[in-house]
Parts: sequence; structure tokens; C-alpha cells
Amino acid sequence: MKNMNEQQPKKKLSVVISQINNQQVVAEAHGQKITLSIVGDDPSAGLTAPETVLAALGTCIVSNIKKGAREMGLHIDDVAIAVTAEKRIDPLGLNDVQYVVTLRSSEPKEKLQALYERATTNGTATNALLEGIKPQSKLKIQS
Repeated sequence: MKNMNEQQPKKKLSVVISQINNQQVVAEAHGQKITLSIVGDDPSAGLTAPETVLAALGTCIVSNIKKGAREMGLHIDDVAIAVTAEKRIDPLGLNDVQYVVTLRSSEPKEKLQALYERATTNGTATNALLEGIKPQSKLKIQS
């Protein structure tokens, strides 16, 4: 197994988040936009940051399932993932993150189990969350 630092090629990812009002931000990357809530107790403003983390995990797993199925020659009719967590208050965070992957397919159960194991243990967002990302940051002040 290769060391993660030796894997090639490296792809730079970039997302720009800008406040659009007192309740929302917009996240932009490669011409796509998502409006998100910055008011945690108002679901009408959009998904909150913690919900977006859960959505990223689920989306990564769906992507891994679709890619893995192609590579394994499997036909998947439908995939759905329900991701849940408890919001921790002090310190802020997420506890008890759980997900259920539902696959609709006529493929053999053993092959679907292998696909599931592969898809839930190796993906960019999945690995980042499982490893506990530690971002570097700096403050830039403009007047």
C-alpha cells in the first residue's frame, strides 16, 4: 500500500464561501453554487454546516458506489443513503454519526457487500472525515 503522501497526481480543490445576507452564505466551486444557512436554528434558510458535512459523507459514498459498480461490472438500479448524527453543544461538534446505505439491485448479495465495503472505506471526503481533517488557517483583515 502506498503512503498517502506518495500518491499521484494531486488535484487542488478550492471552494469560496461568501456571505450573501444575515442568514446565508453561498459556496462556489467550478461554476457551481450552493446556498447554505448560517443560522443553525432556522432550517428555512438552507442546509447548515453540520448538515453539509453529513451530505458530503453521503455524497462521497454514493459516488464511490457508482464508480465501484462500474469497475466491478455491477448494475445498481438505485442507491440512497440516510445519514444521521447528534449535534454536540460543548464543545460544538457531531456525535454518533451513522448511515444506512440502501442499494436496489439484482446483483448477488456477496458482490454488493464487497461494493459496500469498498465504497465506505475509500473516498476523498469519506477518508477526510474518518481521518479527522486538520486544516491550516490564517486570518486576513481588510479595511
